[in-house]
Amino acid sequence: MQNPYTKIKDIFLDSINEHDYVKLDKSVIAYRKICSALDKPLKIILFFGKPGSGKTFLLHKIYSDLKDDREILLFPQPFFKESDFVKAICESINISLLANVDELLAYFRANVKTDAMSGTPLRQILLMLDESQLYPKELIEKIRLMADTRYFKIVFTIHKTVKEDVLAKDYFKTRIWEVVEFEPCSLDETKMYIEKKLAYHGFESTFIIFSKANLKNLWKYCSGNLRLLNKLLYKFFEILEYYEERSPSKARSAISKVIDMAAIDTGMLNA
Repeated sequence: MQNPYTKIKDIFLDSINEHDYVKLDKSVIAYRKICSALDKPLKIILFFGKPGSGKTFLLHKIYSDLKDDREILLFPQPFFKESDFVKAICESINISLLANVDELLAYFRANVKTDAMSGTPLRQILLMLDESQLYPKELIEKIRLMADTRYFKIVFTIHKTVKEDVLAKDYFKTRIWEVVEFEPCSLDETKMYIEKKLAYHGFESTFIIFSKANLKNLWKYCSGNLRLLNKLLYKFFEILEYYEERSPSKARSAISKVIDMAAIDTGMLNA
């Protein structure tokens, strides 16, 4: 008989799969705010939250939902050279390679018509840039200038850290038109996330192994961080997989201890 925990643990591999998207209150709110902002005549949208909070997953969800209705580019990895950034845009929209942002904007001025009444370009590309805190300051400034032309609308996604980064500096704040913050998961959202992930893959009955105290400990160890929660649950079910082969009843009767073992192994709890 196949060990059930072999499949269950893989549910929590840290991967981006739009079909495995779990609707949480904070996700729905952020999704609606971003989509609403995209429908407004805004130049720049700032989407930020702590590392591992689920920002990248939500970006991919938005991209998947909108890509058939509007011209949208998602760059999940940062660029460190202007030439590489422009090359990626050119390749994505199928135009001849250009050397820099100035040449890119010159191309749009020569090839994109504007509305006679409002002067608004009739073609606008939505750029969704993840890990934006890693972009060089000089490139950030050029991207901001791209947004000023309205040929491009920019969604900057950054990590919320204690240390102030380039996108939070005063010179940039005045140019951000919409700010969407992604908060860590609450205890109830953590519970819902685990329950829905298991149910989606046909393991809804497995959720009953977690008591209220177990769920609270999982939330406490990962601090509401989905990336850490996935890591913790993968290790938790990996340990259960091990005991299922050797002493099933022992592990099932000590779920709280197995959670602590997983937290110690992943460095979320000091032994």
